[in-house]
Parts: sequence; structure tokens; C-alpha cells
Amino acid sequence: MANICQYMQKAMLDWVLLGAAPTRPASVLVGLSIGAPSSTSNSEVGAGSGYARAAPSFGAAGTPASSGSASNNAAMTFGPFSSSQVISGLFLIDNTALATATNALWFGNLSTVRTPLVGDSLVIAVGALQITLA
Repeated sequence: MANICQYMQKAMLDWVLLGAAPTRPASVLVGLSIGAPSSTSNSEVGAGSGYARAAPSFGAAGTPASSGSASNNAAMTFGPFSSSQVISGLFLIDNTALATATNALWFGNLSTVRTPLVGDSLVIAVGALQITLA
């Protein structure tokens, strides 16, 4: 996932180019999108469907020579869902509460759209979520 949101683009440029000192997020969460997420918006799955954002765990980033990326080192489970959802993407944000002001960090589409049914869970396997700067 190399799609960097506008908030994150500014924070990275400010930090690297010494323009400002952005605040490190207190938390980073993964959310699911029922539409294609973008750098400015997402269509998050509703909380009434048994859905909640997940806290990812990442290892240290690889060096630029080894792709300059980081991937999740623990599986993330969403659900079980109480209603069927068509999930096409995901995003990373810096806040825990649904419907609370957040800053979008990264976004991307799933390689295969998923439609978990009532009682199903969606699992992102270890290493399946890769964040890149390429």
C-alpha cells in the first residue's frame, strides 16, 4: 500500500525537510472501506455491522535497498459481522473512535473484493498488509 494520504504527505515532508515537527500519532488503526478509499476520504464499514477498527502491529521497516516497506507482524481480525458487507479497501488512521476526527495516513484497495456474510470474519494474515513509500 503506497497510497499516502494528504495529511501524511505533509507530515512526512515537514519532518524530513525540517519545515515543522509533526506530532507522532498516539495510535494507528486499520479500517475497512466499502468503497474505494482515497487520499481525502473513505467509505468506512458501519459500526452497527459488528465491525470495529483493528490495531495493527508492524515490525521495523526494511531498508530502501530491500524495498523500503513495513508489513504487519500479527494477524488482524474484523468481525464477526452481523450484516453482509462488500469490502473493497482499507486505510490506516490515527484515532480509535468511529465518527471521531481522524487523520488518514495510508489507503489502498484489496487485491480481491471480499463479501463476508453474517457471522463471518475477515482476517488480514501476517505479512499481508505492506506499507511502502515507493
